[in-house]
This record gives sequence, C-alpha cells and structure tokens, in this order.
Amino acid sequence: MSARYNPQFNRLPRYRRHQGQGQRGSDPEKDEQPPSYEQAAADAAPPYWETTILAPGMGGPDEVYIDGMPVGSFFSFMWNGMISVAFTLVGFLLTYLLHSTHAAKNGSRAGLGITLIQYGFYMKGVSDDEPPAMNGPDGYAAPPNPNSHDFKQSDVADDDMGSISGGEWLGYVLMVVGWFLLIKSVAEFLRARRHEQLVLQSPDRGLGVPIIAETEPNERVV
Repeated sequence: MSARYNPQFNRLPRYRRHQGQGQRGSDPEKDEQPPSYEQAAADAAPPYWETTILAPGMGGPDEVYIDGMPVGSFFSFMWNGMISVAFTLVGFLLTYLLHSTHAAKNGSRAGLGITLIQYGFYMKGVSDDEPPAMNGPDGYAAPPNPNSHDFKQSDVADDDMGSISGGEWLGYVLMVVGWFLLIKSVAEFLRARRHEQLVLQSPDRGLGVPIIAETEPNERVV
C-alpha cells in the first residue's frame, strides 16, 4: 500500500519546547539594575525655574531674568516711583514706557497709585469745602434762622443721603483704585525679589555628603 503525499501536512509550522523553559525560552538577565533608594534620594531634582529663567544675565553674574526682564534694585523702584509722582501722568507714561526691569515697572505703577490717591483726597476736600449759596439780601450768604424748626424727619433723611456729591464719589473711587495699584505693585516687586533670591541660592542646595548603599561599589556612588 503506497503512502499518499499530503501538502497541507508539510506546511504546518513545527514548534519545539525546551525542557524547563517556555515556548519561546526565557530572556537573559539584564546586567543593569535599577538604582537603590539611597541613590534616588541623593539625586535631587533640579528646580522648576531653571527651564524658564536665564541666569546669569547680561548685567553681571548675579543678574537673573524673570519673565524676560531683570529684577532691578530697590533704589530703581523708589526712583521711578518718585518721578511718576512728581510729574503725575506724564511721569507715569515716561517711566512705564521706558522701563527695563521689574523694579522700574512696579515703581511706575506705584507712583500712579499715589497720584490717584492724591487726586481722590483733593476732590473729596473740594466737595466738602463748597461755598454756601449767596442768596442773602445784601449779596452775601444768608444766616440760618434759629427759629425755623418746622421740618419733617423724611426731609432730614433725604438731605443726608443726598449730601454726597458726584465729585466726592469720584474721589472715593480714585482713592480705592490708587490703593489697589500701590499695594499690587509693591507685592509684585517683592515677589520678583524673592524669586530672584531663590534662583541665586539654588546651586547651594542639595545633599553635600554622598550616600553609599551597603552593597554598592564605590564606582557607582552618586
């Protein structure tokens, strides 16, 4: 009896399983081991601002750029504030358009805030010192009649509510806006100075003494 040739039988793939191993065999053990806990703790992460701030700047080794500008000194903050206050709106426009540091910019804003506060006090004082109406018989202000007590309580209340004029309201608004600008400018300048100090102190941070694991060779000490 002759054997028949089956082409489909020869096309089937042949698998060979090794003894003690899986279908594809086991992967060789890697030589590189993950770092120990002591090594990971000794390798401190860099500060987050090093990718966004260029230090040192063009002005010297201690100059730090924050948001694209150097911080500046406290003297620059006071000088720009004084110019902005002395020349009012013209001084503010001059110092703000020509600022190149955070100190100059915030000093100019602080000077504008002080100017608005002064304008607010001036307008409030003018509304309080309004001259009386000259409706007397001789062209002067008529004195009040001490015997005229015929009034209603509602008239007195309405007169008190309407005593605040529009100029006085505008004075209060200017004072509120001025104080807001002054406080915000000082806070932003102090925040920039604090950020600068953190950047300048960042190279000195970290662990100065290396930590060696118990089973770690000296060649792999961090």
